Amino acid sequence: MYTRIFALALCAWLSSASSYAQSVEDYQVPRTEHGHPDFQGVWSTRFNTMLERPEGLPLVLSPEQANGFAQAVADGSADNNDPDIDILGPPVLAVVNGEYRSSVIVSPENGVLPYNDLGNQRSAHTYFEGVGYDGPEQRPGVERCTEAWGNPPMRAFMYQLFHGFVQTADTIAIISEEVAPLRVIHMDGYQRAEANLSFDGHSVGHWEGDTLVVEVSHYSDTNPERATIGRPMLLSSAARVTERFTRTSQSELNYQFTVDDPTYYTQPWSGEFSFTREENSHIYEYGCHEGNYSMTGALRGARVQERDAKK
Repeated sequence: MYTRIFALALCAWLSSASSYAQSVEDYQVPRTEHGHPDFQGVWSTRFNTMLERPEGLPLVLSPEQANGFAQAVADGSADNNDPDIDILGPPVLAVVNGEYRSSVIVSPENGVLPYNDLGNQRSAHTYFEGVGYDGPEQRPGVERCTEAWGNPPMRAFMYQLFHGFVQTADTIAIISEEVAPLRVIHMDGYQRAEANLSFDGHSVGHWEGDTLVVEVSHYSDTNPERATIGRPMLLSSAARVTERFTRTSQSELNYQFTVDDPTYYTQPWSGEFSFTREENSHIYEYGCHEGNYSMTGALRGARVQERDAKK
């Protein structure tokens, strides 16, 4: 499926040669009572832009190219029948400061994950296809309800994902309307060597002007895969992730991240997309957990297939 998406995307881009550019207006960031940039409220993402870029595509696409590319990615994922995707309307690409993006990755310039040999070996499959059916551990984390798109580095998908931001003087909390538990960013600058290793790591932040900079460490090696459209992103316990949140308009929160992980990559790499401000301030429970009825049904179905095969 991954190769098919790339081929469709390249054909969609080659069908158009127009260009597009949009300047970003000057914007005064609102402040909290503590004088920090105010990110509070609900921000969302929804786009078909993949983490990696198909060969031959530029990073920035015209509106016509963007429409064709987004549809090509959707066509390449036609076997995904999630109703949350279909009800949202035509597929769209990520937009950053008015630019339609063909990949989340902005560095390296080719938009491809710079995996080393181990990384290529561990990521040699499409994330949503998993690596087998011999046990739950071979299935993707989002299917098992053990992983969330909101875990750092944050990612996006074809359906709407909502994230609520709450700020105090020394803490920023992000609660995602999906599997992710409450994420706490400690703004005291103190790196806690004793922090527990976990899937979402330990976040320590500080302000650089109007930009929130977050350093994430203490990842666990239990499950290195992170959900993406295409092959999975990998993170090891040696990974250091740097995130940068900058509010660029009333409705746009720019998000940049850099992954430095010598276990799986030959060099650090970076990605970028933007969140969109939501007027609705409600966050609802996702209500998903490992061992839910869909997993039970999948396992029972496999046993029925095995029984029928023996007959």
